Amino acid sequence: MKRRILALSLASAMVVGALASCSTTAEPVSSQAVEARDVSLVLWGAEQDQDFLKAQAAEFATKYTSEHEDVKSITVDVKIVGEGDSATEALKDINAAADVFGVPGDQTGALADAKAIYAMPDDVANQIKALVGESTAAKTFYNGSYYGFPYAPNTAQALYYNTDIFTEDDVKSLNTMLEKEGVTAKVLGNETGAFHSTTWYFTGGGELFTGSDKSICTFDTDECAAVLEFMQNNNDKLWVGSSDDAVNLIKDGGLAAWLAGSWDSQKMKDAFGDKMGVTALPTVTVDGKDYQMKCFGGVKYYAVNAASKEPEVAIALAEYLSSADVQLKKYEASGAIPTALALLDNATIKADPVAVAYMQQGENIVVQEPVIPGDWWGDAEALYKSIFNKEVVGRDAIKAEVAKHVESWKAM
Repeated sequence: MKRRILALSLASAMVVGALASCSTTAEPVSSQAVEARDVSLVLWGAEQDQDFLKAQAAEFATKYTSEHEDVKSITVDVKIVGEGDSATEALKDINAAADVFGVPGDQTGALADAKAIYAMPDDVANQIKALVGESTAAKTFYNGSYYGFPYAPNTAQALYYNTDIFTEDDVKSLNTMLEKEGVTAKVLGNETGAFHSTTWYFTGGGELFTGSDKSICTFDTDECAAVLEFMQNNNDKLWVGSSDDAVNLIKDGGLAAWLAGSWDSQKMKDAFGDKMGVTALPTVTVDGKDYQMKCFGGVKYYAVNAASKEPEVAIALAEYLSSADVQLKKYEASGAIPTALALLDNATIKADPVAVAYMQQGENIVVQEPVIPGDWWGDAEALYKSIFNKEVVGRDAIKAEVAKHVESWKAM
């Protein structure tokens, strides 16, 4: 039987009154014939994804019209606007923006504050959480609402390592890696920029402007100071620098492991060659307490334009494009790492350790909040370098120095 989905929940829960014409009662749909309409949608996507999106949009149109008696046809116009530009373009003129567009999670606040995208009703939010898990779904959460359908991780780090030096068991613990005998190379490296070096604070449980609240920054806790001191005490076995320099060091045998973003996975494959292993970040044990290493990260997700004239169909399109089946198709077509939890049990995905590592690390990422000021990045990097290079020495001194910076960050 053909059906209409989401109408009741959308009509009652969405902030924009675009659905006033939909039924808002729980009464059964009348058996009276429904006049079918033609639906036109615009979908934005990256240039390299155009052919894929066009094919999936066509499949969606066929499926949706076969199941909904009120829709005769669906035309989806796929246009080139990538995730990196979509929020900027949408905020220029939301009425001229696509009905559905991919967006990075750190743009949620700006789009939601501008009432440019739909807050999903509870039943749809529950579907999102069932698809990707509560932790990943939370990367689309802002001011009490979920705003979209995650389809790709944007995770800062996974641990790439030399399998001639470390075993799979070794890399579960950074302490084990640091203490392993006979390792002459630097044990672990990371970039110095604040996007990467904040890992040490997050590992200690530190929060940075959580919920876009600039009064919340807890990098100056005893736990963070303990983890930072641990890092400082082992800096002879650690290395910091650029990813390009890391590649050369790895090839020369001078670096045994590196924390790399998902965008650098091919670079790591080239550097380690057939000796490459990859996994989620390890734990760190300090003063007998285990800390899980965490990192900045987020997701890319499909948002729905709050000015869409067909929000019900647009939400269905976003849901379809983020489904486990479509994520698997995209992985098979381009190697794009998925977010759908069900795919962790898929044989194709399980055979790809890179995809598994980033999907698993997705449960231990910290969302980059949109309120982080531009001046913060350089100051945070300088602070990290001063601790790593032992310009500030010892746990108490580290805590005091971080506390001074925290106060200045809150005032930015």
